[in-house]
Amino acid sequence: MSHRTIFEEAVGEVPPSSIDLDRVISRQRRRLRLRRLAVIGTAAVAVGAITVGAAVTGGHPRTAPPAAPSPTVRIPPPGHDQVFTPTDRAIFEAMSRVAPDLEWIRQEGAWEGGAVWGSGASTRGYTPNGYLGQGRVRAGDRVGYLVVGIPLDWGALQPCPPEPMRRARCATRTGPAGETIRASSARNPDAGPRRSPTGFTMTHSVWVQRPDGVVINVSIRGEDEDPPLTEAQLAALVLDPAVAEVAADPLRGDARARRQLVHSWVLAAIQRQAPGVTGAEGEGPVFTANDLGAGWSDRGAESRNTTDTYWGYGRVMVKRVAGLLSVDIRRRDAVPEGGLICGEPTPTRVCEAGAGPRGERHRTTTTRDADGVATQREIDVRRGDGTWLRVTLAANAKGRFPLTVTQQLGIALDLTVTLPGG
Repeated sequence: MSHRTIFEEAVGEVPPSSIDLDRVISRQRRRLRLRRLAVIGTAAVAVGAITVGAAVTGGHPRTAPPAAPSPTVRIPPPGHDQVFTPTDRAIFEAMSRVAPDLEWIRQEGAWEGGAVWGSGASTRGYTPNGYLGQGRVRAGDRVGYLVVGIPLDWGALQPCPPEPMRRARCATRTGPAGETIRASSARNPDAGPRRSPTGFTMTHSVWVQRPDGVVINVSIRGEDEDPPLTEAQLAALVLDPAVAEVAADPLRGDARARRQLVHSWVLAAIQRQAPGVTGAEGEGPVFTANDLGAGWSDRGAESRNTTDTYWGYGRVMVKRVAGLLSVDIRRRDAVPEGGLICGEPTPTRVCEAGAGPRGERHRTTTTRDADGVATQREIDVRRGDGTWLRVTLAANAKGRFPLTVTQQLGIALDLTVTLPGG
């Protein structure tokens, strides 16, 4: 059962979600399969420790009360290469305060070294638009699955619809700082492989919207009719000062979310320049079309993505012509030395320099093999603020490029192709 279904069973129909839970779970499972094949995997989204900043949250002013004194925080064992973000740690701290007897437990069937708590950015299309964390928990002999979501730009939280009020317990109240709190519980048929003694499970769910517009939701689905957390504990978790503080910018400190954000800007620029572009998969010379974002990656070069640098790549295809495209961005302090000059042409290298509409300097370099067949085209741009970009495109075996020079240059000159916080 999907996590969206869990929420809907608990509260009925909800506003269109900016957290695509099913897509997040699907991507997590796909990443898990890939990483297991490489013997470096995790069972959840790995998260890093670089600030995403206001670019991810859209720059909305959000406030939070000061954090309460920290309890002795029980942190679940991380998965392989997993680093918890400030939002993860705030949830752990709040949980240690709200439910001191709660334990974090490994998923059934999960391999040793797999993550107990999985978290990361949810997305709309390719763009990160919220935080999603999830894990299996236990209090005594009561076991359940906890999900915490902090969407960005959710909109107004709606009151309990009539149908959930009839078929499930749902009530809306005002919190101590003017928050709108909607809490509900629902008894669900147990469709799990190990059915509960009664054949039913219970799901508690709490949604909170603060006066500054921040929305937080938390749900616990019990493995029987007695979940390990009550509605009151869920509400206390959401209202805890530690969670309230990070909820204003839930993706802060998530390196993966930061990379996803730049990925989304690059992909949008590619699509603007070449509306019919797709991704391409397969082994040349025959490729099949796939989703553009599915094949865009920084795998193998994650260390090149820092607060001041970015590098991503993917195979693109237009009218059955495919080629590998990469985008390299470096902030002022990381740009290469030297100017964008061409020098003398050679039989295997043709270069042309020019200026962009905002005074940017750019250089287009096309390389050819000994037979005169084009192999690669590089476009370098140095912006007025010192940012340097390189957009590189490989030709197919016949020397054809999927993008024109104008389209490739348009990507390189697009000001939305940049680094957060720059």
